[in-house]
Amino acid sequence: MITMRHSHRSAKTRISGGLGLVEVMVVVIIVGVLTAAAIPSLMGLLERRRILAVTQELAGLLSFARSEANANGDSVVVHLEKDPSDAVSCASVNIQHPSDECVCYLPQAEMCKGINVPVLRVFQLKNSDGVSFEASATSWGKHAQKANQLTFERNQQYLDVTGVQITVQGARTGAQMRVELNTANRIRTCSPDGSISGVAKCG
Repeated sequence: MITMRHSHRSAKTRISGGLGLVEVMVVVIIVGVLTAAAIPSLMGLLERRRILAVTQELAGLLSFARSEANANGDSVVVHLEKDPSDAVSCASVNIQHPSDECVCYLPQAEMCKGINVPVLRVFQLKNSDGVSFEASATSWGKHAQKANQLTFERNQQYLDVTGVQITVQGARTGAQMRVELNTANRIRTCSPDGSISGVAKCG
């Protein structure tokens, strides 16, 4: 009887003594495996959110340029030049100037190469951060001084540009969003490949 009580107390003492080293190591390994499995999914989610944020910024920039032209009566130019070094994705908005030599990928102080052009808004994105964008068009129109420029004029209902698209892409996931501008001066956002959930597919 006494022995049985002693055995019962010893077992209870061992149980209440906590986890041993082996048990702790097993828990650490399990947590590590779960974390390693979850990180890519989390990184992909964060990249998609960033793609959405960049798309909204670009759509907002086009809306701003259109509104600024209507409000002030000045023709407004949107620059979407490609950085030759592929370090930066960029867009900028300035008042139209006869000698507009601005390029959006340079620092703002150097952007217009010494010419006094009022720059209203700049958006630059480091491609090394994993999200980039690039503009294309079937035709940039007769008002553009060169490719990758859009010109908005006061009370302009129809643009002479066609097939304007700004495609935003993530390096990790390859997920894409697109900002489209049609000839009726309407801005639309969509996902070319349906890789962003909750967003309409382009087409």
